[in-house]
Amino acid sequence: MDDEFLVCVYSEDSHRHAILADDGVTGILYLHAPSDDAAKTGEVEATCFAYNRVDPIDTNDVQRYRPNPPPIAKGYASKDAVCRGPASHKWNLKFSTDGTAVLLIRDGKPWAMVSLDAPRGFSKAIEAPGPWGSPWSSEVHTATEWGGRTKRYT
Repeated sequence: MDDEFLVCVYSEDSHRHAILADDGVTGILYLHAPSDDAAKTGEVEATCFAYNRVDPIDTNDVQRYRPNPPPIAKGYASKDAVCRGPASHKWNLKFSTDGTAVLLIRDGKPWAMVSLDAPRGFSKAIEAPGPWGSPWSSEVHTATEWGGRTKRYT
């Protein structure tokens, strides 16, 4: 991943990294495998779409963006999927207490979450379930105990 990292945190409980990365087209939330070295990330184990910088694309255009994550397509994108200026928002990440799930917070409010149990995650930028993840789930958010010990790297 050569993306710009908007936020990177390390769970002191599970030794996992969580990263909000932006490649100039999309913002993706990544949850990594454990790493005993806080300076190095493990392999990506779960991802969730956070936003597009561009308008949603036609599903026929997905392959044009490979091998990078494609922008979310029409029919899957919520009305809040486009974020043309992500740097104008305040982004934070919060781990679950067991360190196996991470919550992306945008401007102080929950925005997306991903876990080992839901490796495609849930996002307010998603309207219909599909390859980008699932629509936001208040039930999953409420059922997860947040507040794991973290170190922030960005």
